[in-house]
Amino acid sequence: MDGRRSRGRAEARDADAGTATAEFAVVMPAIVLLVIMLTGAAAVGFSQLRAFDAARSAAREVARGEPQAAVVDEAQKHAGDAAKVRVRADGGYSTVTVTIRLPAAIIFIDTVEANATARMEGQRGDGQ
Repeated sequence: MDGRRSRGRAEARDADAGTATAEFAVVMPAIVLLVIMLTGAAAVGFSQLRAFDAARSAAREVARGEPQAAVVDEAQKHAGDAAKVRVRADGGYSTVTVTIRLPAAIIFIDTVEANATARMEGQRGDGQ
């Protein structure tokens, strides 16, 4: 009787052999896709933070009355040389827009952009 039980257990083990490998093979592409998506999201997030930091730094330069070349240099120092920087003045206020192009591997979004506005030193927006 004991011989039949041990033979039944051995047959059950043989039937389950390879099941873990098959389950792993099914789950592995999902894990790889999840890692790729998380890496892409982190790259977008870090680029967005760099753009915000660059725009704020450049807006501070504008507020101190620095020339536009110094403002653009400050923004590119924080965002990288490939970043596009636009400075727009309107009624005593200046808005700095920093655009960073993302790597081509991130297919769901091309660029990130950040704006910062500062009042230019020595000027008031109400005409006084």
